[in-house]
Amino acid sequence: MIFRRRTYTLRYRNRRVPFRTILTIFTFFLACTIRAQTDTISLQEAIGLAWKNNASLKLAQLQYQESQHHTSEVRGLRYPPLLFRTHYLYAPLPGYNEIVTNNGEYGLQFTTSIPLYDGGARSGLVDQSVTLEDRSLVSVEKSRVEVGYSIRSIYYDILRARGELTIREKTIDRLQNYLSLLRQLRLGGNATESDLLKATVDLDNAQVELDRTRQDLEKGKKLLVNVLGIPLDRRIEVRADALPDSAALPAFDIENSPDILLLAHDKKFAEQDLRIAQADRLPVLTVSGDIGALGVKPYQFHQDIGYSILLSLDIPLFTWGALDNRIEQKELEIEKTDAQLEIQRRELETEWRTAVDNLGAVRKNLNDYGNTITLAEQNYLSAKARFAGGTATSLEVLDAQRSLVETQLNFNKTLFDLRVLLAGILRLSGKE
Repeated sequence: MIFRRRTYTLRYRNRRVPFRTILTIFTFFLACTIRAQTDTISLQEAIGLAWKNNASLKLAQLQYQESQHHTSEVRGLRYPPLLFRTHYLYAPLPGYNEIVTNNGEYGLQFTTSIPLYDGGARSGLVDQSVTLEDRSLVSVEKSRVEVGYSIRSIYYDILRARGELTIREKTIDRLQNYLSLLRQLRLGGNATESDLLKATVDLDNAQVELDRTRQDLEKGKKLLVNVLGIPLDRRIEVRADALPDSAALPAFDIENSPDILLLAHDKKFAEQDLRIAQADRLPVLTVSGDIGALGVKPYQFHQDIGYSILLSLDIPLFTWGALDNRIEQKELEIEKTDAQLEIQRRELETEWRTAVDNLGAVRKNLNDYGNTITLAEQNYLSAKARFAGGTATSLEVLDAQRSLVETQLNFNKTLFDLRVLLAGILRLSGKE
């Protein structure tokens, strides 16, 4: 029995198209459709996605994990290490005194040593590592706050650009309708060529502003994708979330601010560093021991097995001022950190007070612009109707149109300012 391969074809204008070609074309268009897919996300979804994928936050988390391992390492230094040590020395006569070398020496030993008293240097190192670990954790929380603020700022800027884009599109529609009216009136002798030129110039300028706003919108989306940590070729749209409640402000506890906590840990680290430096003035008592084989003739191994214990005391007498200068540096580091803390407190307090004061003004401006938009729309319609009736000039219509656009843009910008201001207040309070 002979099996023959069957080929499916499709006739198109009397041409036979292979089925494989059809499948390739279909796959191509399907891939383009999937690639062009756009995801719509809310603000909270964007923040959650950034906390999961943002590279700077991942870096802070890796530093925290590194500090945890460092703490475990330093804590292990409190216990005596066990080492295996071996050596062989060949020194033929008459190289050295035969009592000392006797033609060489060998050793196979387990050794250990630990300071019995070091003035608190080891415990200071452990405390420092714990402080660094705690600081790294605060740094992670600060990174989460900063990433959340960045996401909110970019997200709100996209909403601003999108709102402005809508205003620009409506502006072009109004100007195009007005141009159509002018052309009709021009045929009847009720409009001049100058009126047409002025409206055309305004339309061209509006088109330029529309293109610029569209570019700003796309730029904002690219920035958001970058901060989110998702593939850069992924297309997203943002959802117009409800305006945050500007009446219920978060509590401002300056001492729990991440910036203050980071400096507080820096000060604590400097104080521990000072204690470690001061411990170098104190004597160090160390005990060490070994057990194994040590001798001059390996074939006498059974006679060379033994152990030894060594107790040593180191007392610093004179360091040419090096230790005193190091201690002075640590004391100055503490004073410098205190000054940084004071500066940071004042800056945060000033920034908080300024933000709260501005909040009231921005809310008032937003309300005023909202009321003015209605008046500006009525003014534009009135000017347009009066011009059609011959009691107003084209310049009045264009002025009313520009006034309407300016008021709408001011409202849109003030809404953005309010959102960003609330995001900044949330960041100052240390809230995610």
